[in-house]
Amino acid sequence: MDYRSKARRARVRLVLLGAAVVALVAGGVAAALGSAAEGSSRSPQAKSSPGRTASPSPAPGGKKHTPATAPRVSVLKPKSSKNGIGTGFPHTAVGARSAAVSYWQDLSFIDDQAAERQLRTIAARPSDPAVRNGVSEVRKLREGVGLPPSGGPPNEMTVTTNVKAVLMRSLDRKGDVVQVWMVYDRYATTTEKSTDDNPLKDQTDNLIVTWTRGDWRVTEAPHWVRRSAGPRAYDPHSPYAFQDGWRQVANG
Repeated sequence: MDYRSKARRARVRLVLLGAAVVALVAGGVAAALGSAAEGSSRSPQAKSSPGRTASPSPAPGGKKHTPATAPRVSVLKPKSSKNGIGTGFPHTAVGARSAAVSYWQDLSFIDDQAAERQLRTIAARPSDPAVRNGVSEVRKLREGVGLPPSGGPPNEMTVTTNVKAVLMRSLDRKGDVVQVWMVYDRYATTTEKSTDDNPLKDQTDNLIVTWTRGDWRVTEAPHWVRRSAGPRAYDPHSPYAFQDGWRQVANG
């Protein structure tokens, strides 16, 4: 649980009742959802893969690609929405990537009731651990900043998540179960404070999405979590990060 543990130790600026409050957040506004709180990603927290000594393969012409110099990957918009979260992604690798990014950016990290509705909408099954774990993370986050464990966002707080880079790995032979690692920034604002002076930056977490019932849905089923693996640390200027599979996301 390396990545989420780091997020839980991160200093997060949350604006509560009109005042800026800096807190140590468990699970971070980051584990939300999908992870729900960090979503609660409902994604496994896998350990990072060990460093490699082999040199990255050069691109044609002798130039070594990095996530910053390689072409960016696109993400599709959801075709529909339900309970405050986008749905309707194609049964393709791009669809899996798009679903994970969309879910992570839309999931509620501060409102446990909204998070539960969203997670039940996108979970592989109503009983999937992703639902229970995600809601639990949001409640831990709320308690960590002095709020009641259940309730809506204080002072009309809005949390915005921006996924900057992704890495995909299939957990089965058909490509119907995919672990999507994401690097993202997260910002919290309220009606009284329209900017976040201390956002969460360069956080890392993941979702496992599986193709079922006509859409990509999140899962934390134990047998898939056990197959998960952590990536090399993301660095936009590292050829090793590119070799490992990190790609920057095209915005817009």
